[in-house]
Formats: sequence, structure tokens, C-alpha cells
Amino acid sequence: MEIILRKATPEDKEKTIWVESQSTPNLSYVPHVWDMFINDKEGDWSVESVDGELAGCGKYSILPDGSAWLETLRVIPQRQGLGLGKRLYEHWLKLSEEKGVKTMRMYTGINNAVSSGLAERYGLSTVETFHGVKMEAKPFKTEHSFKRITDVEEATELLLPLGEQWGNWIVLNRTYYKWSPAMCKWLTEKDMVYKDDDGNVVVMGARFMADYQLHIGLFHGDAKTCLDFAKANAANIGVKSIHCLYPQRFNEIEKQLLDNKFVMEPAPFIVKEINL
Repeated sequence: MEIILRKATPEDKEKTIWVESQSTPNLSYVPHVWDMFINDKEGDWSVESVDGELAGCGKYSILPDGSAWLETLRVIPQRQGLGLGKRLYEHWLKLSEEKGVKTMRMYTGINNAVSSGLAERYGLSTVETFHGVKMEAKPFKTEHSFKRITDVEEATELLLPLGEQWGNWIVLNRTYYKWSPAMCKWLTEKDMVYKDDDGNVVVMGARFMADYQLHIGLFHGDAKTCLDFAKANAANIGVKSIHCLYPQRFNEIEKQLLDNKFVMEPAPFIVKEINL
């Protein structure tokens, strides 16, 4: 049996989409991120074949703070148990050594023992548990004075002190970022930072699939004002749903979201980390 791990090529697109459809039929987004992944020169988008047939894939992404994010690890059911996931982790550890990356992280569902166990095999351990909420986006309007902040220095000065209120995490598209000046700069350059005349703050947008989902990374101040602005923004963009994830220990954030008609995700998520 010949197993090969290599860089993905444009010709692998349809087969990789098929791999994802077989391995995680309820979580499929490769069609939406293919171009972003394959054009990422800083990270790595790999596929694996068994006896010439594509059977797995995995993405290694460098986040704004210089850490590595391990994502989209997929192996078709017929080829699970052959060590394809292990090969990806070994590849990622080697990449981190070559690139001088000091931290790697990943996430999985709290009940996904296989994914969690594989990460632990390579030294990653749980650092935070998250709850998530969501809401169907519907037509919505509200009066507001929110304006986008475009100056990086102003946004960083505003946002950095707010990080602790969210456990120094911010989550977009289930990508779990640590709070940092580099993250504040990235959010500002991506047009995600808003403040109104009363000092209310909202960070929202999407890492990908911006036409489908709006992700609230942080809100501060009057919760209803902030969340109504997010709902109006979602309606204006025309997305299908609004999402927010936060450390489970922040009960007040959860209460504010539920009070504003968000509904809980079925199960928590865990983030695992290794410092190299």
C-alpha cells in the first residue's frame, strides 16, 4: 500500500471536495475556501493519496499572531485507521520547525474523541472550552450611530483592553484567534471593527464565506444595541445566519445572547494547543 502526502494542486479540487463530502458530510466548506487555501503561500494545503486515490487532506494556516491553525483534516471512512491523520500532524510539526512557529492550535467538538485523541498524541492539550450560539438572519432594521474604525492605532487602543472580557479569544468561522495587537490590526484591515457615539463596540465579519454567515467576534456595551446592529448588518449583506462563540465560563455573554433570541449550538467545542 502506497501512501503519499503532497501539496494540493488545482487539479485536486473536485476530488478534495468529494473527500470532504465523504468524511464530514454535515460540515462541508472546501468549495468555498478552495481558492483561499490553495493561494495561501504562507501556509500549506496538503492532500493524501492511497494507492493513487485521493483519500485525505489538511490545512496548515498561519494566523496574524504567528501561530499555526490546524484545520480541515479530512480522511474518507474507507481509509481511516491507516495513519493519514498522523502523517498530517507529523508534517505540520515539521513545518512549524522550519518556519519557526512556536504555537499550534486546533479545535474539535467536545464529543469527538478520535479528533481529540489524535491531537493529544502529538502533544496538544485542551486550553479552552467554548459555547456557541446562532440565529437565522432575517430582514431587520434599526437606528444606530455605528461607524467603522479604519485607523489601526485607534482600533488597537480600543480593542486590546476588551480582550479580557472574552477570555482573550476571538472566534470567526470556528477559527479561534488569541487576542493580540497583530489581531487588532488584522481585524481593522478586514473592516470588522465598529463603534457608536455611546461607546458601544462590535467586531463582526467573516474569515471566509462572508456571503453566507456573519460572525460576531466581540461586543461591548449595551448588548441589545450591539446585537441589533449585527442583525441589521446581516440583513443588509444578505447572509443566511449569524454566529457567536465564546468561552463557556463567560455566563453573562451567554445570557445576553440568549436574551436577544440566539439559540445554543448542540454541543460545546474545545481548542487544543501545543507550545513548541
